[in-house]
Amino acid sequence: MIKIRTLIGRKLNYVNGILRRQIELDRYLHTLEEVQLEYLYYEAPLNPIDFISKRYVLFPYYSIRNMNEKNAVNHITFQYLGDLGHFLNRNNTIVTCHDISTFLEKSSFRSPFFVKAYSREGLKKCRYIIAISEFTKQELISKLGIREEKIIVIKNGMNQGIFKPIKNEDLKSITPLYPEFKKILHVGTEIDRKNFLTLLKAFYLLKKKGYKIKLIRVGKPSFKGVIKQLGLEKDVHYLANISNERLNEIYNLCDLFVFPSFYEGWGAPGLEAASAGTPVICSDIPIFREVFQDFPIFFPPKDYKELVNIIKDTLNDDYTMSKMRERGLNVVKKYSWKESSIKYLKLVQKVIND
Repeated sequence: MIKIRTLIGRKLNYVNGILRRQIELDRYLHTLEEVQLEYLYYEAPLNPIDFISKRYVLFPYYSIRNMNEKNAVNHITFQYLGDLGHFLNRNNTIVTCHDISTFLEKSSFRSPFFVKAYSREGLKKCRYIIAISEFTKQELISKLGIREEKIIVIKNGMNQGIFKPIKNEDLKSITPLYPEFKKILHVGTEIDRKNFLTLLKAFYLLKKKGYKIKLIRVGKPSFKGVIKQLGLEKDVHYLANISNERLNEIYNLCDLFVFPSFYEGWGAPGLEAASAGTPVICSDIPIFREVFQDFPIFFPPKDYKELVNIIKDTLNDDYTMSKMRERGLNVVKKYSWKESSIKYLKLVQKVIND
């Protein structure tokens, strides 16, 4: 029997993108082969000292126990846990890299240079690195100096059982969301690389032009001060801690999904929107061209005035909206968690057998 020791880091009270990927992969693993899954994590820290103790002392200590078990593979699920590569047996340790943004960003008190360097060097010690996209693979090679033969691309899938179009007659039974307004949706955080400010500027101009429109945000707010200065408190509606079922309803209830990021490693919310039949407008960056292919309308990520024009033209063109929905649903079919799990299992078998 194969054993996979999955190192997920801090225990969360919600499911983020990293944990969701692992849940989906593991869900299919059991249908492919008999596997034993063990999850290693540390409890949420109480203060900075407790964080250092749990994250950099106790978690590595507990991670190395039984690490040389026969037919066992260590899987680090997040690149910033790469420092564990200094402790684990490199012959049977793999790591998933979602993106390298943390290693590229300017060092700060929360993300000091020496911690990033420590994680980066540990990452290099792992036997294989799973990149979730070709873009991330090239970033690892060109910017972190990782050898190409160490990198295996296993892309994310899409759960179309969760994110799917809802028939018009069924939408009537769902809690409405400003039914008298057109609705633009953004899902995710508001950290700098998500470029939310560009969307906010475009939305402000649309309101000034008199458009009857609302901006729906799923995620924690960081720009409430700016929103207040622009007089948009009643027009930007925040939602947080919602279920996947409700998120799918939100996708279906909104008219457009806008994804303005400067940098991503994948872009799951854009595929979720497409899977729900929602037209997507996104920034023109390499990863979005790779993952989304031809279904969205692209715009230069800093050009909020161009974004205004695209939103306005798209909302006024039912034919374009219909074709975007059709293209999105076709592209989403290419992303299968089962296929990703098959590739993941083959890599685990290769680590054990070589």
